[in-house]
Amino acid sequence: MAGPADDSKGFILDTDDGEIEVGIREIEELAASEDPAGMYALGYAYLFGVCKDIDKGRGYDLLEKAAEKGNPEAKVLLVRMTFEGDYFGLDTEKCVQYSKDAADEGIAEGQLYYGVALMDGEGVEADPAAAAEMFRKAAMQGNQEARNSLAYMYLEGNGVEQDTGKAFTMFRTAAKAGNVNSQYQMGVCYETGTGCEKSYAEALRWYRKAADQGDAYAEDRIGIMYYNGDSTLKADPKKSFEWFLRAASNGIVDSMYSVGCYYADGFGCEKDISEARKWLNMAKDNGHEEAGTLLDRLADL
Repeated sequence: MAGPADDSKGFILDTDDGEIEVGIREIEELAASEDPAGMYALGYAYLFGVCKDIDKGRGYDLLEKAAEKGNPEAKVLLVRMTFEGDYFGLDTEKCVQYSKDAADEGIAEGQLYYGVALMDGEGVEADPAAAAEMFRKAAMQGNQEARNSLAYMYLEGNGVEQDTGKAFTMFRTAAKAGNVNSQYQMGVCYETGTGCEKSYAEALRWYRKAADQGDAYAEDRIGIMYYNGDSTLKADPKKSFEWFLRAASNGIVDSMYSVGCYYADGFGCEKDISEARKWLNMAKDNGHEEAGTLLDRLADL
């Protein structure tokens, strides 16, 4: 697969003679001759600022031309940017087709995205079993997001025979490789004893790893764990409040409600009715029904 060289001074290109490293001037010459790999590489350079100032317009234009000429790396990159909400030039049908094209070329990321389409039935008839096979192929190439998706399928018995032990093993592999979604799910597995023995300490450890990568749902779960406590973890209202506040600040509605409650009662923090109202109103505005009830109780305070 074409991409920037490790020293960021050139690009590695796939050719009929194998992989070669070329400089940016050679890339520009290849792109000017409408070579698909050259257009992809130069588009990548403009998109991500590799040897070039960032120019997303020119970058996407080159990627589109490379994709139209059949370059699978350009296709899968356009799909990725579509999934991330940075590119709007692909309709659903073309997005799925590009994913399939890249998957057929054995590109793991293409297999991942085509698996997502097959699982969700977006632009193609839903086929969970085929989705699982796509995820499996991508996971075998080291794609941890695909491994995480396949683990969920084993967890739920969707497209495969349910096997929580296998799901746990896959989550653990992806989590150890740094996949934040799997790190969060490891916390859930240990907290609930799904596919493993229950362990509050292990659940907290994995939630912390996910939280360290910015997972707001993990922050919320840590707040709950410090609120409840157990034989291995002493309940700590102050820490619970701090974690709920982090999660609330990152958009978790239940945590907004919890922060409002803590401020209203002075639980884990100094009592502050004004702050309580602020967070409860935020929760209410985001559809939390109980927040409105508590706001009514605080109306005359």
